[in-house]
Amino acid sequence: MKIDRGVPITSVSSTRSGKWKDLLLDMEIGDSVLVDTKTETMTIRAAAKGLGMKVTVRGDDNKFRVWRVEV
Repeated sequence: MKIDRGVPITSVSSTRSGKWKDLLLDMEIGDSVLVDTKTETMTIRAAAKGLGMKVTVRGDDNKFRVWRVEV
C-alpha cells in the first residue's frame, strides 16, 4: 500500500442535503413521522443532532414514531 503525503483534506459541505435533513427542516415542534426500522430512527436522531434539533422515539406496532420535540 502506498502512503500519500501532502494531500490536502477537502472541506465538508455544510449545505449537503439528505432526505432526513430535509424532512427535519420541514417539521415543526410536535410533528412526527412513522418509520419502519430502528436504524432509520438512529439516522434521523443523528441528522437532528447535526441541525441542533431534538427528537424522541417510541415503538408503535413493529414500527417507530419519531417526534420533533424542541429546537
